[in-house]
Amino acid sequence: MRGGCTHALEPLAFWSVMVTDPDSSHGGQTTTPPSEPRAPGEGEGRQESEPFWSWLRFVVLLAVAIGLGVWGYLLRPSTAKPLSVNEPTISILASEQDVTATVDMTLSSDLGQTPPYSLTLTITPTNPSQVVKFAVSFGGFPAPAPGTGPDLHMSQNAYYAVINSTPGLSGAASQSPPFPFKSSQPIGENSKGAQLRVAFPDLAGETPGSQYSAQACAAGSITKKAYATICSQLGNQPQWYTPALEAGTTTFSSTDPGLNDYQVLAGDNPTLLGGNKWMWSGINGVTMLAADVPAQDNEQNDLFYAGLLLGVAASAGIACVTELLRPAWRK
Repeated sequence: MRGGCTHALEPLAFWSVMVTDPDSSHGGQTTTPPSEPRAPGEGEGRQESEPFWSWLRFVVLLAVAIGLGVWGYLLRPSTAKPLSVNEPTISILASEQDVTATVDMTLSSDLGQTPPYSLTLTITPTNPSQVVKFAVSFGGFPAPAPGTGPDLHMSQNAYYAVINSTPGLSGAASQSPPFPFKSSQPIGENSKGAQLRVAFPDLAGETPGSQYSAQACAAGSITKKAYATICSQLGNQPQWYTPALEAGTTTFSSTDPGLNDYQVLAGDNPTLLGGNKWMWSGINGVTMLAADVPAQDNEQNDLFYAGLLLGVAASAGIACVTELLRPAWRK
């Protein structure tokens, strides 16, 4: 039993002598087993292929960064800015004194029509038997398109027309024929993205219930300054008078796009009629800001995905720069 232990420890003693024997030929230095020989050209081949793979990674990362960056930039919604809209004015004079009238306006927008924009003006005198002419000046309106009402003239950088009213039948109120003003440019509305802004022309001189009537264009008239443009258009003829005007029904119609999905954000709250019409009663110069709820949700989704794509593109860009600088780190 003892002899067996001695023979078992002999290999350990042999290696102990090889490592620490001071009398060995290595002078007491620690020796390590020899490493396995390398295959000829193995290290050189790996070093030669490393630049190729580094440049390949750089090109792939660069393409990913540029592609996703451009995609994310194009997908993001445009910067939200307050919508501005041209706010034209309408001035009206009457050929008779002491005229009281109601003014109805219908603003239409239909991108499927040519021209797509129109404003229809209807003037109704309160006196059912009164026959009167109305001079109407359209200040700040865009250029008219075919289909605009008859006898439209331009003077003083504004358009104007003279509209005749006719007595109503069987005691009905007299009414001027509807006067359409058509244009290929928006008249009182503007839309961008999910937002829609509507601004009806302001009815100059609206004085509901007023009994005051004076010569608007006569020399020294206190109202001549307020009606300077239309008086100049009419040649400053003294037979035109200021009527007592009252805002009647104001209607905004939009077939393309429809108005069902819009939510009022600010301004005068309308009544929705049939899914494609808004109506106000007795309000002069109606203004309103609304938003298309489904379109607004889509914009929020686009904003989320745009941020995600831009974040991945930025990470790919950082990895691309890191790969480009890798040879410099290895020196």
